[in-house]
Amino acid sequence: MDKKDHQILELLAQNCRIPHTTIAQALKISKDTVNYKINTLEKTNILKQYILFIDSRILGFTRYHILLNFDSNLNNKEEIYKKISEHKFVMWINTFIGRFDLQIIVDAKDAFHLNQIKDDLFECCNNKIKEHIILTHLYDLEFTNLNPLLNLKTSFKKKDDHSFSSSLCPKNFPVSQNFNTYYPDKIELQLLSSLSKNPKESLIELGRKLNVNRSTIKKKITNLIENKVILNFGGITNQIKQEFITYYLLVRLDQSTPKSILKLPFEKLQNIFYAGKMLGDYDLILYLTARTPEELNSSIELFKEHIEQYIIHYDILIQDKVHYWKQFTQGLYESLQTQH
Repeated sequence: MDKKDHQILELLAQNCRIPHTTIAQALKISKDTVNYKINTLEKTNILKQYILFIDSRILGFTRYHILLNFDSNLNNKEEIYKKISEHKFVMWINTFIGRFDLQIIVDAKDAFHLNQIKDDLFECCNNKIKEHIILTHLYDLEFTNLNPLLNLKTSFKKKDDHSFSSSLCPKNFPVSQNFNTYYPDKIELQLLSSLSKNPKESLIELGRKLNVNRSTIKKKITNLIENKVILNFGGITNQIKQEFITYYLLVRLDQSTPKSILKLPFEKLQNIFYAGKMLGDYDLILYLTARTPEELNSSIELFKEHIEQYIIHYDILIQDKVHYWKQFTQGLYESLQTQH
């Protein structure tokens, strides 16, 4: 890849709806060149997926991370991952190298609903689970799509167009501890469902599907952004093809750790993809990328610089593969539909 490829990835990671003409203007190249480069990045799987990012808490759900170990005699794991991905409340699946074999992230209405989902998932695994823990997501400290290679600070013209770039915070979009519940109307629910399948879908096409005009579609999406249901529209890059390995740092902290201390590591760390405050066996989950063991160690030392005195223990896991990712699930859609 050349510099223009990296800049295109940088802009799409911040908002995959940015028009190709805007990218062309920012990079001072033709729109045809932009089209060609994006097609090549998609075909070579460097640009893996486009994602609609939402905050499910605002829709009345709680997000849970289920980390588990399989029994040693479990077979047909790929079939099991496929079964799990078909569960309508599952939004993320990834495999690990380390203490745990698998992470499944789900959205549930309450503890009873979570238990139902857990039973379903264990049945998908033929009930061959040796160990599991469940972490409750409280809020985010950091969330970005930019690894160090893509943080090039390329500027582009933010517009009030179908990209909504003037309304979105492109580089970082974590969720805060405080939030207000929002109840989408029928059109907004259909929009969330459509955009979860294709975050780049045009306003004209969305209007045709929902049988409303383009102006209404734009107002509805703007409303979902203003109410912080929609966080961003992102392009997900293939970290491995960019020579990065993703590591998970699971941290247990002293309960007296000040909230102000928690935010300090992220002011310096440049290779954090995600950091979430959790309730359960661990208090923090961090996803960080590194190209070498030295780079990983340097990042961990930088993380510990202000917070080490509060750390009780931590575990490191290596991400093997992300098998599924869709933030607005069929389960959310069906549950919210019943409210109408």
